[in-house]
Amino acid sequence: MKKLSFIALALLTAFLASCGGNNGDEETQIDKSLIYGKWMTADSTYFEVYSADGTGKTWDLKDDVQEEDAQTFTWEFDENSDDRFTQYHQMEIDGDAVVPQSCIIMELTSEKFSYNNEGLRATYHLIRAE
Repeated sequence: MKKLSFIALALLTAFLASCGGNNGDEETQIDKSLIYGKWMTADSTYFEVYSADGTGKTWDLKDDVQEEDAQTFTWEFDENSDDRFTQYHQMEIDGDAVVPQSCIIMELTSEKFSYNNEGLRATYHLIRAE
């Protein structure tokens, strides 16, 4: 009987271990270098550019803002997380004011970039523009 109980326990343990998967406690590895470049919404109206030097810009054709008039920002990855980055937007009204926007990457591939901007409570779904 002890042998049967041991076998049942071993099978149960093996089953539970195989069903574990990613339960949200594990961080997903993201290739951060994929963020560099020009991104846009599927309707080609909103754009973001991320440069390797930590600068970026954003513009929205719906607001009649063209790339040459884009709002610039700086950005950086969170050193303690693989899926977080922060955008720092310079306010046009008061040149000294910088507004940080904490963002969580939900998907980043060579063709898709989705993230949640916690400060604006907005989710962006972008595709590679070039």
